[in-house]
Amino acid sequence: MSEQPRGATPDWRVDIVGPEAFAEAILVTATIYGEAMRRPPELVVQRREIMGSHVHRAGFVGVLARDANDAVIAFGYGYHGRPGDWWHDVVARALGQQVGRRDAREWLDDSFEVAELHVHPSRHGEGIGRRVLESVLSRAQGATAVLSTHDRDSPARHLYRSEGFVDLLTGFVFPGSSEVYVVMGKRL
Repeated sequence: MSEQPRGATPDWRVDIVGPEAFAEAILVTATIYGEAMRRPPELVVQRREIMGSHVHRAGFVGVLARDANDAVIAFGYGYHGRPGDWWHDVVARALGQQVGRRDAREWLDDSFEVAELHVHPSRHGEGIGRRVLESVLSRAQGATAVLSTHDRDSPARHLYRSEGFVDLLTGFVFPGSSEVYVVMGKRL
């Protein structure tokens, strides 16, 4: 399904795609991830493998933004979270310690996890990220949507807040990382 952006006629469109079509684009999406996050090649390879495993998760929703030449310029995806998955369990444990197990369960028991959303740096500021997020959330299944992003003032965090996400857990460092994140959530 293709969606045109609002307003002036931009040179891009957003496509909601299934797991197979998203998997076919993983080499490109992982490269966009690497450029957007300024990651070294070995981490891009690792992320590509992780993305490949995510397409098989229940409730997977993939979105690709393409330019006029059909090149992927942005992407986003997520799936229904569940106990036993690394991100879900790490966040559930930390969130339970901060807000209590009951509140953590309210956010995570029936959640859609926005796993990745990145726009190629050359296309920032065009509203592509917002449209990708809206498209992912339009197909999200669950009572809530949750995600993590860097815990700093950034365009990504502004985008999520403007779309109704609130901070659930700040100053969080995932195991094996030194970067500081915020976990955000939105009721669907």
